[in-house]
Amino acid sequence: MTKLAEPEKLRTLKHRWGRTIEIWVAYQVFLNDEVKIGPTFTCINRDLAKQTTHTLLTCYYSYLFSLFDRSGINFEEISAELVVNASHKASEVRTLILEHWEDIRSPMTQIRNNIGFHGAVKEKGKSLGYSAYFSIHPFSSEYIMTLMRVFFRLMEEVYESRETIARQVNPGEIDLLMEQAKLTKEMIENSAEDFTIEPILTIANLDEDGNGYVN
Repeated sequence: MTKLAEPEKLRTLKHRWGRTIEIWVAYQVFLNDEVKIGPTFTCINRDLAKQTTHTLLTCYYSYLFSLFDRSGINFEEISAELVVNASHKASEVRTLILEHWEDIRSPMTQIRNNIGFHGAVKEKGKSLGYSAYFSIHPFSSEYIMTLMRVFFRLMEEVYESRETIARQVNPGEIDLLMEQAKLTKEMIENSAEDFTIEPILTIANLDEDGNGYVN
């Protein structure tokens, strides 16, 4: 099948997606302790590494929000036009993405507006931003990111990319990613009542009720 010309909106969406992946990589590097720490390095101690990890998480969530920004790059709007020419699977994946995004849109907005791309003027707003983490399961962003990986791979099947992609899609990769997304969704549902964000409690100086700074 001859591929269609890549629409400008898809290129713009993919560009923002690429930046989101890069922020995610930086966050994972710090989260998984893959950074050099010590007095002879830029990251001089573990306290700084911990705080940087949190700041990168805030940036990551803000970038993820920007993919669904109704006043900017809007995945919902752009993808509706793209899936017309794609397989039914692309429409199904799009629906799964939007359903879960709607579940976390409000707290993600609070994070982005109060401590992320924008900063609250007052302490109350800042505390509201940090408290929003308690309404987002830690696996929620990973679930959406995995489904987004599937979506963009499905777009590669339909539209001729104007930029050379870093790697080719391997046979069976989409099915493996869908299975990963399914397992992640199950983990979210099975731990919806007792998931922990203890690292954020420590880093952000929140009390156990998420009421803001305690010092």
